[in-house]
Amino acid sequence: MVRITYSHYTDNREFVHRRLNTQSYDKACEIIDQYPWAHEVALFEELGAGGGFEFVLGDRKGPHAIFMLTPIEAERRGSLYLDVVAKTGVFNLLGRRSLSRDFHIVTADTAKAHLRELFEHSVEFIHEKHRPFKR
Repeated sequence: MVRITYSHYTDNREFVHRRLNTQSYDKACEIIDQYPWAHEVALFEELGAGGGFEFVLGDRKGPHAIFMLTPIEAERRGSLYLDVVAKTGVFNLLGRRSLSRDFHIVTADTAKAHLRELFEHSVEFIHEKHRPFKR
């Protein structure tokens, strides 16, 4: 199950947050495709604040993988960031296995391709795939 949280401004400038749980990769793609990219970027430039997406596999208190997508350009491009905790460790420190990866600016289609991992693989697999110093 993947928890999707996203926020954006409505046409009357109300900032709204949405959250849903899904096992459907197609549903995640639909949310990205229906997001008001141009409107959100324009209001960010005007107001200095904006919305974005968070896709979470697992529980933040335990093993989890999180993709964060922040709209940057009206042409459906944004900043994509991955945070993975494969093992929390003692006191959330000793023995912890985690990583962070910045994909920089990507298209919405590229982001969707990366998000597929959350629906098809485990947190452990995602950690191993993106681990920088593999043996």
